[in-house]
Amino acid sequence: MVYISGGKVQESQTLWRLSIIPEIFWGIINFIVLFFETMISPSKTKYGNNYTSDYKAGNDGGGGGPRRRMGGFRGGGGGPASPPMGGG
Repeated sequence: MVYISGGKVQESQTLWRLSIIPEIFWGIINFIVLFFETMISPSKTKYGNNYTSDYKAGNDGGGGGPRRRMGGFRGGGGGPASPPMGGG
């Protein structure tokens, strides 16, 4: 990310700035809070409790997700034939 400091464009912020102390503090606090919230409610995400990443078609018929079949072998011939039955 590009930063402007004293009218000059810089590639990144310096590590030895005074504002890094509260940034680290709040980063640690946010990590601890999120850790315990997910221990209590594992389905909780940063988008909320009702957010899902389900790709099934909904009632509106729109559907989402990939249309292409994923994985498998090319050629579509299937696997080798099974061996003949033994008998006697």
